Amino acid sequence: MPATMMHLYAAHVLNPKGSDSYFLGSILPDCVDAHRELKDHLHFRDVPPESRLQSLIRFGKALDLTRDFDFGALYHFYLDYLWDNGPQKAHRKMHGEENWFPDYRKELHCAGSRTAQRMPWSKELWHRLHKPAPELYANTMDLPEDEIHAFLEFNFHWHTEETLPESEVFTDDLVDSFIRRSCTAFAVFLRDFFPETYKARSATFPPLGGI
Repeated sequence: MPATMMHLYAAHVLNPKGSDSYFLGSILPDCVDAHRELKDHLHFRDVPPESRLQSLIRFGKALDLTRDFDFGALYHFYLDYLWDNGPQKAHRKMHGEENWFPDYRKELHCAGSRTAQRMPWSKELWHRLHKPAPELYANTMDLPEDEIHAFLEFNFHWHTEETLPESEVFTDDLVDSFIRRSCTAFAVFLRDFFPETYKARSATFPPLGGI
């Protein structure tokens, strides 16, 4: 999965004027990080890789995509799907299945910190998301409220105070390119599988190459 800040970056590129509920939806599915089995289940990592996209589509059909939180959450899971099959897969192949994870986490932390430093809107948005009203994160996934608060508290401080160097692997250019391509891919995904949602929301999207 990409860093938390990359999820916010992608959500911001897709709709910079999105609601706080939308931005919360784009990051909070990761609040269950301490519960690996639950997190893997939520992110469709407990299904065969070739079935993951179809599982995501079925999950999306069960969401209320007129709600900003649910829409942001769908983008979260789709971005994870793209990242896991792109940059993460390449990193695993380079380091080997037994040795990839420690370096991956180190580089991902650098990439997340750098993204927060580079985005002029980052601190203001984190201040808005830090202690949200409960109705902003009401969701259909039953995410535990105590873990929502702990996740936001930790990430608020980490993304507004930490200053790590640029990742040698997930460079600024790689992150920027991945986010741009992901926005276009998500718009196509919506158009093909969630046409009503695409029709209702695409007016807020940036120019995406004439799709």
